[in-house]
Amino acid sequence: MIIKTKLLKKLHTVSSLICCTLLLIFSLSGLSLNHRALFEAIPTLKEQHITVAKLTPLALGDRLLQQQIELTPLQLSSLAEMQELSIATPGKRLEIYIEQDTLSIESADLGLWVKLNELHQNRHTSTLWLIVSDVSALLLIFSAASGIWLSLRDKKQRKNYLIYLSLSLISFILLLE
Repeated sequence: MIIKTKLLKKLHTVSSLICCTLLLIFSLSGLSLNHRALFEAIPTLKEQHITVAKLTPLALGDRLLQQQIELTPLQLSSLAEMQELSIATPGKRLEIYIEQDTLSIESADLGLWVKLNELHQNRHTSTLWLIVSDVSALLLIFSAASGIWLSLRDKKQRKNYLIYLSLSLISFILLLE
């Protein structure tokens, strides 16, 4: 099977450009994970206590909406039944407790770096984020493979490129130890 170099270069460039922002964010968040002390954020904490007359899901939903907190019917039912609810999203936490007739709401915004790190680790993320990161990973694999293929087709620089590829592979193997 003959691969057209011009088409492969175009596909390599397009796949690289599609993933460049995500790759940049993953690289930055990887650095922040490796050097947590340099990237620590001060979380913003907020605590509220609200009196609730009825503990029905509908009444709880109305009181929470007044605080700009919207929950799904399933979450409201769980809160009414279990008397507590925890919701975690990248960089944010929400804890809601019911004690007698008081609704206690604790929210925390952990900052941009925590949000990026949790996205990097696929923690507390949506299915959409999982799909985006998987598609990006596949595009990056294609971009790397096509870059290797294209570099090895350059007869003038092939020896140098093989040395760089060998050094890359050897350093990775050594770091696995």
